[in-house]
Amino acid sequence: MRELVLTRENNTLHAYLLEGRSLVEYHELRATSPYALGDIFLGEVTQVVRGLNAAFVELGLAREGFLHYTDTGPDLLVQKAFIPRWVAGDDAVISLPPVSSLPKEGNIADYVRPGDWLLVQVVKEMSDNKGPRLTTGIGLTGHNIVMLPFSSDVGVSHRVTDPILRQTWRDRLRQLYRPPYGLILRTSGASASLEEVASEYERLIQRWELFLGELKRARPPHRFRTEDDLHHVLSDLFSPTLDTIHVSEESLYKRIERYFAEHPLTHPPAIRLHRRYEQLRNVFDPEYAKRTLLGRTVTLPNGAYLVIEHTEALHVIDVNTGSLSAKEASVEEVIFQTNLLAAHEIARQLRLRDLGGIIIVDFIDMKSPEHRQRVQERLRESMRSDRAKHSILPMSEIGLVQITRQRRRQPVEIPEAFPCPFCQGTGKHTYPPELLLRIQKAFSTWANRYSRVPLRLRVHPLWMDHWRQIYPNKGNWLWDLIPNRWVWVEADPFLSISGAELISFFGERIAVLE
Repeated sequence: MRELVLTRENNTLHAYLLEGRSLVEYHELRATSPYALGDIFLGEVTQVVRGLNAAFVELGLAREGFLHYTDTGPDLLVQKAFIPRWVAGDDAVISLPPVSSLPKEGNIADYVRPGDWLLVQVVKEMSDNKGPRLTTGIGLTGHNIVMLPFSSDVGVSHRVTDPILRQTWRDRLRQLYRPPYGLILRTSGASASLEEVASEYERLIQRWELFLGELKRARPPHRFRTEDDLHHVLSDLFSPTLDTIHVSEESLYKRIERYFAEHPLTHPPAIRLHRRYEQLRNVFDPEYAKRTLLGRTVTLPNGAYLVIEHTEALHVIDVNTGSLSAKEASVEEVIFQTNLLAAHEIARQLRLRDLGGIIIVDFIDMKSPEHRQRVQERLRESMRSDRAKHSILPMSEIGLVQITRQRRRQPVEIPEAFPCPFCQGTGKHTYPPELLLRIQKAFSTWANRYSRVPLRLRVHPLWMDHWRQIYPNKGNWLWDLIPNRWVWVEADPFLSISGAELISFFGERIAVLE
């Protein structure tokens, strides 16, 4: 049973996907965000780096988008021919014939130049040090199909495994295909009627034609009109189909009803409104789930626990027995059962937090090769429902498993503790701290001019306590904080930890540091 819980707080839509009442995915969509996953932009190429085999595209965001050669395909060649002629008013260009694929080992510098205009789609969110990942393979996603406006592909999702059903849908899609709009059947579409798929195909084509009308007037960087946050959630999480949608407020309930009226389905999900938080908590408690499942440690049903750590290069998951003891079974059997539980929970955590890149799992050491094999199989089986592309390497003799997983969004984590404002969690800081250097610089001119006049300094109480442990002091008077001077220091809890106020004893405000 698949259920979706939707709540809204402070212009942020929170989506919790449950499978068998177990939380497996969590998403946050902010109404004020300058972009969303799947958004389409008209961008301008600013730089082509042959060594990276990639181009950087200006989108009007905080960071330029990153377009690698492997994310282009034949759509790039179609766009190169299409965009200039379409913007110039040549409507006949809409029926351009398909082009051959780009060479597998080619270089993007042979096809793209700085200043080129490209239609790109965001396939991976921006991170702290990287811009969003882009593709020229534009696709408009519906419940049942994905429409590909620059492709002649007609296909079926690889998750539809029944060969007879796959062939049946290929034949049906070929009958629906209208050049130049390719289409791919999603997993949820396998149970839909041909009329539903045909209707959705036409709606997506109409939506694309609105984009094309907008393109004639657009100049890069330009973000095309996109669906709202609710559409993004429903189209992304609806495959496979949902059984029930739980909402926490009436406005959301009405929007969902209106959405399914505009996108009719043969078997729409049941929509349930919970006007009071207590009613929703009987189904699912969002706050409790986030606090217990998204912290640094995750407890397993038998009392063992996982520790999840993040570095710049990879994610590390350590399986620990904790205080677990073997009473009725052997130690080896207890370790084996714990690793089986951990394998299932790790698969859920990867999906829930959307961890990507390299993930190293350190299972508890097992002596039996058969046990290691069965834990590996449990991990593979548990990750089959993960929509992200992933690869699992065989377990080593000491219980290490390497996983590579595709990430589209920023990893989600609720911090269990916050770093020290002085050392940022390292336990060390270089002395003198940066704030003190700024204070000394701001005081220097005034102190030289009035060498005998006392100085007053107002700072956060943490700095006051810290400096008292280092400098000679008499009450609020500190010696040598400013070289060879007494300084009267006052604690103000309302000041920022990185700010300070410098005042002369004449009452003259010398400087305010923020």
